Amino acid sequence: LFLDGAGLQQLFHRLTPAGTARQIENNYLVLSSPMSSPFDSEFIDRDPLNIREIVSGSLKRGRLDNPLDLSLGYYITKDHSTALLFIKPAGRSKDMDFVQRLRPELDAAVRAALSESGNPREVSVRLTGGHIFSEEIRQVMRHDIISSTVLSALLIALIIWWAYRVRLLVLAVVACTTFAALAMTLAAAWFLFGSLNIVTSIVAVLLIGMYVDYCILTLKRFGDEMLLRNDRQYALEMAMTKAGSAMVVSALNTSFAFFSIIVTRFDGLHELGIVSGIGVLLCLLCTFFLMNSLLVWISAAGSGNIFSARQPDLGMDRLAAAIERKPRSFVLGSIAVIVLLLAGLANVRFDNDPARLGLRDSGAMAAMKTMTHKLGKSGEPLEVIVRAKSLGELTAAFDRLELRLADWKQAGLIAQADSLSSFLPSPQTQRSVISTMEMLLHKHPVSAERIEAAAAQQMDRYGMVYDRDRLKGYVAALVNATQRSAVIGLEGLEGFADSRVRRFFHRDDLSMVAYLYPRTTGWTPDTIAALQRSVAQEGSGWTLVGSPILYDEIKTTIYRGSALAAAMTLSMNLLLIVFFVRKMPYILFGMLPVCLGFLLTPALMGWVQAPFNFINIGTMALIFGIGVDYGVYVMQAYLREDLRSVHNALRRSGKNVVICASTTIAGCGSLVFASFAGIASLGLVLTIGAVCCSLITLVLLPSMLCLWEQRRVK
Repeated sequence: LFLDGAGLQQLFHRLTPAGTARQIENNYLVLSSPMSSPFDSEFIDRDPLNIREIVSGSLKRGRLDNPLDLSLGYYITKDHSTALLFIKPAGRSKDMDFVQRLRPELDAAVRAALSESGNPREVSVRLTGGHIFSEEIRQVMRHDIISSTVLSALLIALIIWWAYRVRLLVLAVVACTTFAALAMTLAAAWFLFGSLNIVTSIVAVLLIGMYVDYCILTLKRFGDEMLLRNDRQYALEMAMTKAGSAMVVSALNTSFAFFSIIVTRFDGLHELGIVSGIGVLLCLLCTFFLMNSLLVWISAAGSGNIFSARQPDLGMDRLAAAIERKPRSFVLGSIAVIVLLLAGLANVRFDNDPARLGLRDSGAMAAMKTMTHKLGKSGEPLEVIVRAKSLGELTAAFDRLELRLADWKQAGLIAQADSLSSFLPSPQTQRSVISTMEMLLHKHPVSAERIEAAAAQQMDRYGMVYDRDRLKGYVAALVNATQRSAVIGLEGLEGFADSRVRRFFHRDDLSMVAYLYPRTTGWTPDTIAALQRSVAQEGSGWTLVGSPILYDEIKTTIYRGSALAAAMTLSMNLLLIVFFVRKMPYILFGMLPVCLGFLLTPALMGWVQAPFNFINIGTMALIFGIGVDYGVYVMQAYLREDLRSVHNALRRSGKNVVICASTTIAGCGSLVFASFAGIASLGLVLTIGAVCCSLITLVLLPSMLCLWEQRRVK
């Protein structure tokens, strides 16, 4: 049933007495050749009429687009440059313990194979597949997270020391509190999810940068009050009442921002949102209870144990004076710069290719690309899934599916397809083959007795040893096969020895699948739409699925979820700001930095030609959680201090904003150099967001407050 027209002619002639005699003579020549091997003897004994040669020839002619040369019995490309070995590991690719044990075993096998061959320089062995990707990610992410965490911690410690000239003992207090908060956060992650995934593994780096915001506010206020009064109780009260209120608002906003990204429905961001949201609250609690306790303890001998020298002012007094002199110029200049930067929104683009979110310089990815190129695959396949109510109905659908595949290929919608026809010809093909064979046999009937006699006579002539009963059964089976008149349905695959059939046919749920591969241009929206229309015409039992379609659906879901998360976080910010400042003008002032920062972040992404993707688009909501802090700090200093002036607000909070933004940038910015491209893009978005929100807080917000004060005076 697998034979084409030429194959059927060859089979018919082979099953004549003359054809049988010629083949037995060829067998004798092969066996008597000096190049003969035990394999030749085995093949001839099993198949004395060499039917395998006829079948192999038909399959090759029918699969001209097959990139593999299977004539040697191995998966070897037609140019004989690459051999493929497919391995199915016992464990799952998501089981990190398993892939960690698997990789050394594979490497040892590769080394042994090359060693046995004399380690030829022109031969290389490369590994690819889901398990290899997982092991690469495990190794690289572990290195990246450790290096990013250490780098962030060192940079943040250096920033705090430089900005506030704290004693080393104070840095130890900060480190101890940070460690406690991170330890509890990771413990919560373990209890909730059992492990960290690729995205949640960066939680330590993010929280270090964000936690230091609370540390800075507490440390600065406590240290300043100690310098003024040298009274630990009073310093603690001021730190808790003055800085504490801003910290609570900030922590609630940031925590809610993380929790809100749960609605993106992306598993990695979902878990990151939960773990980080919990982590922010734990950081706040550790600051209130542990850090404050430690500061009170180490300051028993006086303020000298907190600050060691005169602190640099970072130019906040000069900036405040300049803004107070010409607030209108600063406002107009800021607006001009913002309008110019917002033009970058026209260049915003989205990269929906998951392959570009993975590891940079991945050996497994390079090997995969080489393999797909050798196999002539130009992209990920689409799958046509067909379900039916009975086996007979599914067999009829199998016929229609093969016709559809031929039509799609002829129309140029697909380059090639893999289907169940590799193991069972379609009913229509079977009927055509049976009709052709019946026509040949009608002209010249084939007799099993005459074929057996011709074969036995020729083998006796050359003195070949054979089993007469086995030869009789072999010939009878061949003749019976040629005289078959019934079509074999899918029931003929039950008990089929080749496990690969399960890739195409599932008896339990009466379904089958075909894999469609795109042309060299890849899948286009028009091609996918044409295939979807064609599949829809076949009824509800037919479905077209696959990664290209799934990615488009995921993209829409994540984008909608990201917009919802941003709206939820903005609403939460507004509620907390309303509760914090009460009056409408000040509410608008407090929201100004974070709202403009949210708009400027994608604009700057457009200017630097950095695309959004499935991962970093979901973190846009976090800008509301990070950026609102800076406005809250300034408004707290402006509204809740004894002296209400812009100059005093910048003097008290401006430096804190600069250092908080610097530590956040140090934490998130360290991720920009991560080997995992998706994580690097996430770090870039948060870094740009922190820069934009802090600059607007330090320049535009106080300028607007100055103009507001002047208007009130008038």
